[in-house]
Formats: sequence, C-alpha cells, structure tokens
Amino acid sequence: MTRKERVKRAIAHQEADLVPWHFDLTTIVVRKLARHFGIQPEYWEVEEQIGGHLKPVGVRPAAGFQPIDRGDDCWQDEFGAVWKRGESTRDTGDWGGHIDHPLKTDSLDGYRFPDPYAAGRLDHIAEHVANNPDRFISFAVRGIFDFGWHLRGFENLMMDFAGNPRFVDELLDRCLEYNLALLEQLDVAATGIDGLHSGEDWGSQHGTLMGARTWRRFIKPRVREMYAAAHRKGLPVFIHTCGDIAELFPDLIEIGVTVVNPIQPEVMDVEWLKREYGRDIALYGGVGSQSVMPLGSPAEVIAQSRRRLEILGKGGGYIFGNAGAFPTETPLENLLALIDVAQNQERKHGN
Repeated sequence: MTRKERVKRAIAHQEADLVPWHFDLTTIVVRKLARHFGIQPEYWEVEEQIGGHLKPVGVRPAAGFQPIDRGDDCWQDEFGAVWKRGESTRDTGDWGGHIDHPLKTDSLDGYRFPDPYAAGRLDHIAEHVANNPDRFISFAVRGIFDFGWHLRGFENLMMDFAGNPRFVDELLDRCLEYNLALLEQLDVAATGIDGLHSGEDWGSQHGTLMGARTWRRFIKPRVREMYAAAHRKGLPVFIHTCGDIAELFPDLIEIGVTVVNPIQPEVMDVEWLKREYGRDIALYGGVGSQSVMPLGSPAEVIAQSRRRLEILGKGGGYIFGNAGAFPTETPLENLLALIDVAQNQERKHGN
C-alpha cells in the first residue's frame, strides 16, 4: 500500500496496513536528524528518511517578483508584509517572523492586492505531484484569519473585530476572494493534486483566540465558502490550527473540514475528541510537542505514541504526528523513539 493510499483510507475512516504518519519539523530539528542519519540537512531529504506521508505544495509569488530587501535580514513580500528570517528559517527560504504590516489604518483605501491570476503562481504544482507519486499532496493556501492579520497586524485586527466590523468584513472578503481565485485556477485532473490545506491558528492555550462568537461571525462563513470551493473540485480539506479549539469541532464538521491538525493534548482531551467527533472528522497529530517530546523520556514518548495509534487509529480517521513543530530542545533520543514507533507499527492484513 502506498503512502497516498494510506492517507486516503485514513481520511475515509478506514484502517490501512499502517496508520499513516507525518511530522512537523523545524530547521534545527532537521539538522539534528540529518547528522544522525548521515544525510544532507535538507528538509525533504530528512522527511523522506522518516517516511512522511504528506507533501503539501504552496502558491508561488508572481513570475518575476523578488522579495524586497529591507535590511537586517528583513524582507517584504508581495503583499507588503515584512518578515525577519531567523536562524531556523534562513536556510529554508521560509519567511520567518512577521514584523510589519502594510495596512496602518482600518481602511483599504489605496491598497491593492496582488493579482491572483498572475503568471507563475501554480505552474510548479503538476511537476511537484509528478515527482512525488507515492505521497499525498495538498494544495496549501493561507488561512483567512492569518491572511487578514498579516496585512493589518495581529493586535490591530483583534481590536478591529470589536471596533470596526465593517472594515474587517471588507478585508476578509478580499482575502477570501484571493484564495477563491487561486482555487478557481487549480486544475485537479491535470495536476493530480489530492487535497486542500489551509493553515492558521485560531486557538490559544485556553480556548479560541478571538472567542467562539467572533470566530463564527467573521471567520466561519468565509472558510465555509473556501472549503465548499475545494469540495466542488473533489478535494478533502485539511486545516491546521494550534490551541484549544474543542468548542469549534461541531462547526468544523458542519462546514466540511475533513482533517484537523495538530490536536494538542496539553490543551484538549484528544481521546474525547475521537470518541465524540471521530466518526465525522479525521484527526492528525496528538503527540505532545509541549510536553512529552521535549520533556519526557524515550519510554514516555513510546508509550504515548503507541496509545495514540491504538486509540485514535482505531477504525481509521487518524494521521499519526506531533502536535505542532518539535521545540528546538527536543532530545534526539525522543525524536528517534517517535520515528521508530511510526516506522515499526504492527503490520496488518498479512502485509
């Protein structure tokens, strides 16, 4: 059974020969594992060594666009947001930490979104899929909430929710329109893409960041529309949102989320989520990146990992993984213990 087939069975709530797995790696952890395996410290090489089942592909800037150097290792993207590359992102090409935003007032006057139909944005996707025939490939777009605060600033947008809802509606509608335009252009048959992935963070350690009522007012109707566009193309919807979002699970099921990641065990009862909602939504993650991975022993990592596979993997509906990126200080022994559990699961059906 291929890795792609395992993921498809998992999200269809069917068991496979193995529970599929995938781990969120930072550059520092990639280097740590690469030294151990004796391979090049490249993200995809290390991930292939581990056997990761997923390989999302994102949107590229318009052809010919170059990030604008703002000095001090800071760069401005196509939307006018400024990012600082730190040690963990410099070698990977990731944007790094968000440090400035283009919308200084609660108005879109004078601001122009980049053209979502510009040449070059999706030209690489078919090749990416063709080069990874064994992996489940999702088309990754920026989440609507993250999109909004990257343009307006996090604190500003949170205040705008209460102080200027009309502006927030206008801003988030434009963000949605941009993503819908990308989805409109995506040729599923020609590219062979398997799913949609939308990543952002709605949760804190103690509930939804903006409160469930505000989320339902501003975020839910827009992501519902985006997920519906994906479903019309036959794509299952993967979302990433850190934090305690237990109160949103009925909403996520209602609006068509297929898979939710990373289900942090430090802030949610992941086994309760499986019992309560596991028939209707697949779970991905669940191994504590704030607890057992950096702070536990290899034996504790193994015990929690085996329990996740046993409880969450029963009947399908689960992708094994860490609940958010591994902290830099995670011991190598714990990383290897987790990988060993994934790679050496008891095989089923005689395979």
